[in-house]
Amino acid sequence: MKRLALLAIAFAWLAACETPPSAPTSQTPVIPPPSFATTIANERVPVTGMFAVNTCPPDEVVDLLSGFLHYVVTEEIGPTSADVTIHVDAEGIEGFGQITKERYSVPINETDEVTITDVPPTFTEEFDLRYRLIREGSLDDLWLRVTFTFTDPPGTLDVRRLEIECRGGAT
Repeated sequence: MKRLALLAIAFAWLAACETPPSAPTSQTPVIPPPSFATTIANERVPVTGMFAVNTCPPDEVVDLLSGFLHYVVTEEIGPTSADVTIHVDAEGIEGFGQITKERYSVPINETDEVTITDVPPTFTEEFDLRYRLIREGSLDDLWLRVTFTFTDPPGTLDVRRLEIECRGGAT
């Protein structure tokens, strides 16, 4: 009988320690949910057959014989804004001057990356990038300037300018 009374007291004591059931509560996660970027454009724009005018002495037209611009655009959409990253590689761009016959080239995989934060759902942005353009010989190196517009949606790229600018000082 003593054991039975002791057991009843132990159960009563344990029951008093338990929290009474309540309505379910929302739990805030300690770690925020993962955020995944979505690729909205992955485009290679060939420059072969295009030309750019070099207005730096000596003035000449540069025929672009090979290469392309590779654009990868990713977007992370949050509750109030979107982070858009535009990654541009100038890959294998080479050309020759019509007057000097000198070779022009952009260093392998010259890269630019831009991240913008904007309010979804649509936007149009213009980007102006410069890539080092190496001119063969003793004359100064140059800049290859690329200006393009990106529109989302639908994720389109429009190259608006491809020109050569004076840089000064051979490096």
